[in-house]
Amino acid sequence: MCAQATDNIDKDELSRLLDRLGRMSRGLQYCHGLNPAQWDCLRFIGQANRFSRTPGALASFLGTTKGTASQTLNALEKKGYLSRVPDPDDRRVRHIELTDLGANLLSEDPLNCLDKAISNLSPETVDTMAAGLTRLCADMQSRCGGQDLGICQTCGHLEGTTETGNMMCGLKQAELTCEDARRFCVNFMPDADTESC
Repeated sequence: MCAQATDNIDKDELSRLLDRLGRMSRGLQYCHGLNPAQWDCLRFIGQANRFSRTPGALASFLGTTKGTASQTLNALEKKGYLSRVPDPDDRRVRHIELTDLGANLLSEDPLNCLDKAISNLSPETVDTMAAGLTRLCADMQSRCGGQDLGICQTCGHLEGTTETGNMMCGLKQAELTCEDARRFCVNFMPDADTESC
């Protein structure tokens, strides 16, 4: 005898839906002569703060070795989408920057269609999904490992306030611009005062 379907989606069905969404998203990213890892790299560089745009931080974000991340960076640099710039304070460190060509390509990100699909959902559904997926990501990270990323303005290392614009990264002991405060960082530490989802 078969169990009757209910209005609630069971855990197995939710896992299948997440897997299917991931596969669809991945399949969309074979375009403009790039593969999904290269698109992930472009997105990372486009969204990360200045401290996180390094080969090591990219490897951490992608969950790969530094060698694999370097191959991805080399391919994108060869295509003219990225450039490497020496750190003014530490010549051993090279920061990765989007070129104008890379920024233009990123504006054609194939995952923009996902943003459009999300905009068709009600605000309540978006809020519920965001809270649930945030908890799911945190749980997966604690079980499987992975890089914790977050926005500087909600980080425990942040000193100062976004209201005054006087902000500093306590870890790096460096001033933050308003733009950096809105970007994510690989050194993110959840703020104990921020309510967790």
